[in-house]
Amino acid sequence: MLDSLKSQFGEAIESAEQVGRELRLRLAAAALVELARSCRNQGYTYLGDITAADTGSELRVVYRLISLASGQHIVISVGTPRAGARLPTLTGVYRGAEWPEREVYDLFGVRFDGHPDLRRILLTEDWEGHPLLKTWSPSK
Repeated sequence: MLDSLKSQFGEAIESAEQVGRELRLRLAAAALVELARSCRNQGYTYLGDITAADTGSELRVVYRLISLASGQHIVISVGTPRAGARLPTLTGVYRGAEWPEREVYDLFGVRFDGHPDLRRILLTEDWEGHPLLKTWSPSK
């Protein structure tokens, strides 16, 4: 699978590591949708999760794609600047991305361009900030 992805996406794959049944990729944001579509076409039909991490210098959004037939996983990590964090939505590739993207938006502030209903999912609409950012502090 890795060879196929490397031939298709070349330098957009910043790093790759096979760990057991899990292929871990660091990917440039511009290639996210097309790489996800390619993975789906190759049998990775289940989006297991979307989460994020604040590294202090950037936000890393992490996607877990699963092949139910083989039990193989692909974990894709995509960086975005902390200020004005934006990535394309995967809802056109994986319909199940809608709610996890809303959660990442709510807790980290990442905007997913093209998302059909990007609004808070855990916190109230009048909540200020995004509580899982390292610089977040509660309103008084």
